[in-house]
Amino acid sequence: MKEIPRKRKNSLDNPFFTYSFMRHMQADWLMWHEYLGKPVGLDQLAYMQSRKSSMPQERDFMDAADGVTRMQGTYQLLASDIANGLLDEVQYSSSLTAIDCLELAWSRIYRNYLPSAEQWILAGIEAHDRPNPQVEMQSLRGPKKADLYRELGQLRAELQNHDGAVKAYQMALKESPDDPEIYQEYRSYEKVVLNSPERGADTFKQDEEYEAYDRAQLSNCCSGRCKLSPKLKKLHCFYNHATSPFLRLAPIKTEILSVDPFISLLHGMISPKESALIRSSSKEHILPSNYYSGEVQDFVVGSSRFSKSVWYENSYNEATLKITERLGDATGLDMNHAELFQVINYGLGGFFETHMDLKLAENVRFQGTADRMATAIFYLSNVTQGGATLFPSLNITVFPKFGSALFWFNLDHKGNNQLDTTHTGCPVIVGSKWVVSKFIEDSGQEFRRPCFGLR
Repeated sequence: MKEIPRKRKNSLDNPFFTYSFMRHMQADWLMWHEYLGKPVGLDQLAYMQSRKSSMPQERDFMDAADGVTRMQGTYQLLASDIANGLLDEVQYSSSLTAIDCLELAWSRIYRNYLPSAEQWILAGIEAHDRPNPQVEMQSLRGPKKADLYRELGQLRAELQNHDGAVKAYQMALKESPDDPEIYQEYRSYEKVVLNSPERGADTFKQDEEYEAYDRAQLSNCCSGRCKLSPKLKKLHCFYNHATSPFLRLAPIKTEILSVDPFISLLHGMISPKESALIRSSSKEHILPSNYYSGEVQDFVVGSSRFSKSVWYENSYNEATLKITERLGDATGLDMNHAELFQVINYGLGGFFETHMDLKLAENVRFQGTADRMATAIFYLSNVTQGGATLFPSLNITVFPKFGSALFWFNLDHKGNNQLDTTHTGCPVIVGSKWVVSKFIEDSGQEFRRPCFGLR
């Protein structure tokens, strides 16, 4: 209230300023007086409470944390690089704060990945020294640097890294020498170390092996840096005008990625308008992706897939009708014998572990039950980084390209499975991956793709 007259002391003779100043001191002061007489924050708290159900829940955070660490393991990224915004050799302007890193460390501890948790605490200590745009929030919420070193000491003690734990506690006391809890914890741990000189079980090595196994489930070929087989280097592109009479007028650009098994990339398969219609209509219905579990006799959300999805009939809307017709033209297959469309969204770290699309085992395939003879994946969006479809047996990595459709046969001409079509949905690093998948059944395709020879 004192700033205005101080700044405008040479304008007191100005009638416009005088009027404005008098109104300000009379009306505005009364407003502030009334405001200060109220319990501050109750309206804001009531609003926050009303919005609580629509805010991210703990499970959402754990999914996000798992997505980050899944991305870290697949692309072999350092926690410090991620915290600094360096993702698979691409530098971004964003970074993680100390509390972000600490929460990720806690999520790793919850999963019992202790070596990874240690790296995230170290990244948090490094982040604490960087300029932070949320200075007030960090002061209010923490963590203090001493807290980070204390967490590091506790974790290293759990890992039986006694020397490292002692050093971490010493650094915590250096940052906060008057903290009685840290001092007492340090002295107690020091006594334990002195009285138990022999190391216990090497849990560090054990957890590291478990974590390495977990990371190995998804190959680093997801970056597209794997060496391509020589037999896949002499492939070609062409305009397909043979699988449907309509294609004589509008042939489809086709890129052959593999001949055996047959894998191709079909270009110009979906328009921006069709993509927007499918994405907008699915957002109201999309749910975490699940699968049918024989053990519990119900659909469950598994850890092998991190995405959201919904199933639609061919006739769901104008867009699904169009791409059904277009896929039939491009492949020459009968779309009346196919499963529903599945619209899928992969967000932060979204992935699908290595799998095959077939439903039947070899010993029951030829008993009259339909199986997924072929798969098509329509890309509804580009992805800034990551999100490739990888065929690890062939070292083929296909990055999402808006408007294209990836197509392959899961069964050969004799009806046997094509093991080399085992594939992985690599984690998304930056962006959002929208796809539509379509599984085409073998039953009903006898005249479109006949079986040749005996099994």
